[in-house]
Amino acid sequence: MIDALLYIAGIAIVLVGIALSIGLHEIGHLVPAKIFGVRVSQYMIGFGPTVKSWFRNGTEYGLKAIPLGGYILMVGMYPPEAKKPYRGPFANWIRDARSQVRVGISEGDENRQFYKLSAPKKLTIMLGGPFMNLVLGIVLIVLALSGIGTMQTTMTVNQVYPCIEASADGACPAGVPESPASVAGLIAGDKVTAVNGNAVISWSEAVAELSKSQSSPSTLTVLRSGSLLQLPILPTFMESQVFSQSGEALTDAAGLPVTELRPILGIQLQADMVPVGIGESWGFAMAATGAMASFVLDLPNQVYQVASSTFGFGERNPNGAVSILGVGQLAGELTAADIGLGAKLASLLLLIGSLNLALFVFNMIPLLPLDGGHVAGALYESTKRRLSMLFSKKDPGPIDSARALPLAYGVWVLLIFTGAILIVADLVNPIRLG
Repeated sequence: MIDALLYIAGIAIVLVGIALSIGLHEIGHLVPAKIFGVRVSQYMIGFGPTVKSWFRNGTEYGLKAIPLGGYILMVGMYPPEAKKPYRGPFANWIRDARSQVRVGISEGDENRQFYKLSAPKKLTIMLGGPFMNLVLGIVLIVLALSGIGTMQTTMTVNQVYPCIEASADGACPAGVPESPASVAGLIAGDKVTAVNGNAVISWSEAVAELSKSQSSPSTLTVLRSGSLLQLPILPTFMESQVFSQSGEALTDAAGLPVTELRPILGIQLQADMVPVGIGESWGFAMAATGAMASFVLDLPNQVYQVASSTFGFGERNPNGAVSILGVGQLAGELTAADIGLGAKLASLLLLIGSLNLALFVFNMIPLLPLDGGHVAGALYESTKRRLSMLFSKKDPGPIDSARALPLAYGVWVLLIFTGAILIVADLVNPIRLG
């Protein structure tokens, strides 16, 4: 029962985090729009029927029934129809959309319309939303890693195994020798402070010191009940795979795994939440942003892989794309896992931070209706005007982004299709932790 409640709590926390992230994204658009004098008619969190709304300074603020999105409505997103109207195959769609956007524009709004802004002001408004997600993502990641920490092994012994080949219940097969730690007299609670007289503060340092004496005993200095003890120990050395700092298995020029002899003592070390430095967590956040950009660029392939695994043509990649449903499932498993409150909180902050980085990168794709599409439009408008001034031509005026609506509709259809595939995959073939 408790596990089920924790699972539900994890989902609820992430949903609230997503709603807040979307709300801040829209504030990133709202604040500069108001500063530049654009009338914002609506600021809404969610979609569907309105649950509650109120008016303030000419803007309707409200909450919708489905808190998985949000938007602001700015007056005059599209300019009036030109003297020579568009006559293409989607002319009726564009005309209807333009009419709907321009409904309610009064005489007092003549100079408060979005399309009349300069390109730099349009860029500031449209970049405000993704920028908020970028800042929030970095802040949450730094808070998780430097404020709470990551699970790291300490120098304190948690358990001593009677032999290296002990089973899960601690039993040793007949004839198997005692573990080096058991022979040396190590016990749970001992804290290793030095190896062969050299102080060590991490287990990697201890391993390096032990590896210097592979054929003769080493001396461990341990802190036990406030006293320092010297314990001679002869580790067992075994061939082990070598991994890079990023966790990838190293291979040689022939593609064979790189291995090394590593000392085995027969102990399990305690793991605690250890905060990392601000510089390290900042670097991790920057690397995560770059990795998210690569992931979004690879999204078509990710969706194909998910679809293949869902319909039985392959195994699902545990690091692949998920829907909002999958994110909720992962959050639920995190809060239900037996990893300690600090680890749960840090993991949830990292998850929500990563979602914000995804929102930042995804919204920067230069296609309407995404923010990146409006950014691309503003840059095109600025370039067009500058070229006209350079060649002493008439100001071409603002671009008519309404003419790009057919592309926007196509992108919407693609996004809905992609979301449907991911949701089905998360229902029938969910990603599990561990």
